[in-house]
Amino acid sequence: MSTHTIQTGMLTLFTEISCILLAVFFGILAFRNMNRFFRVLLLQVAVWGVFYGFLHVITLQQQSQDLPIDNQWLMNIHLIPETGLLLAAAWFVLPGIVGKPLIVGAFLLFLAVFGIQGWNQGFGIYLNYADVAACLGITLVYAAVLYHFGQRTDKRLWRSPEKWACLGILLYCACSVPYVSMMHYLEVNSPKVNTFLYYLISNVLANGRYLLLALAFLMIYRAAAKQTHTP
Repeated sequence: MSTHTIQTGMLTLFTEISCILLAVFFGILAFRNMNRFFRVLLLQVAVWGVFYGFLHVITLQQQSQDLPIDNQWLMNIHLIPETGLLLAAAWFVLPGIVGKPLIVGAFLLFLAVFGIQGWNQGFGIYLNYADVAACLGITLVYAAVLYHFGQRTDKRLWRSPEKWACLGILLYCACSVPYVSMMHYLEVNSPKVNTFLYYLISNVLANGRYLLLALAFLMIYRAAAKQTHTP
């Protein structure tokens, strides 16, 4: 779930790109040994990487022409594939009786809030309440996914790539909700607090999410390599 207009320094840009590339790199290494859950998560990272690149190209172009930064419409578009792909990954894990209605309900709630806020405020302003709806839905769904994995495997946390992946997504989405719900208010009334919280989410939660996913992919790759070399 991405936040407002991106204007990052070189260090922030480097760390964010590094975390995304690490996840993609280890995901490609482990791809043949992944199930559909992890393959969809890898696709989500790749899609975000493409959007992230476009965002910075647009921002640099606008800065070079002394234009106001306007990339929030692209962030709004990105909400749809990000939410859809994260929920699609969970679709391959949760059982149908409870899981499928939960996933469909979460996505429909997101689409409803996305449409209502976009209709009322326009798509040139970041649709933060749609982001909140997506975060809440994903948090609920991935709590169920984590519980499902916990019931089906006796592996401890540090040996379970599924649990690491879920933990990263849960921490990011759940912890983003308080800030994202107030971001437009903070932009006007407390710009310094808004900037601090934005970078906290971008530099800590977002990077942590992709680092944990990279760790999960690496664990899958190493487990497969170990089995290959075991006589």
